Amino acid sequence: MEYEDFIKQLKRHEGFRNKVYLDTEGIPTGGWGHAFIVGSNIPVEAAEMFLRHDLKSVQDDYESLDLPIDVHDTVREYVIKNMLFNLGIVRLRGFKKMLAAVRSGDYKNAAREMRDSKWARQVKGRAIELSEMMSTGEYDGYREE
Repeated sequence: MEYEDFIKQLKRHEGFRNKVYLDTEGIPTGGWGHAFIVGSNIPVEAAEMFLRHDLKSVQDDYESLDLPIDVHDTVREYVIKNMLFNLGIVRLRGFKKMLAAVRSGDYKNAAREMRDSKWARQVKGRAIELSEMMSTGEYDGYREE
């Protein structure tokens, strides 16, 4: 049996699932029988693919926020996308005052709203860095014009 035939056989036996499910032993599984066991290794290449896939969803969610282009800049756009990646669209929509401040161009208040949240207490340094970026529009000395 050739290796490619072996792979075809495994794929046929396992079946493909594009969603994670619990197998007969209660183990989260997906793809062609890949077990997602706590503590197991994830190849960097696979993690990069997951990241790229997730970023497509973040872009769609960002567009659904309908933030006016002339009100924000690239740095602040990436702040919102970073929060979307971390929180998801439903929880980010809960930042009503922050989003209203972004829409009105009041970035200092938006940053304040970010820092005054359960999220900020949970993610600590991430919230400090992102709120500073929101407030100033700068990242590592880069300033959006």
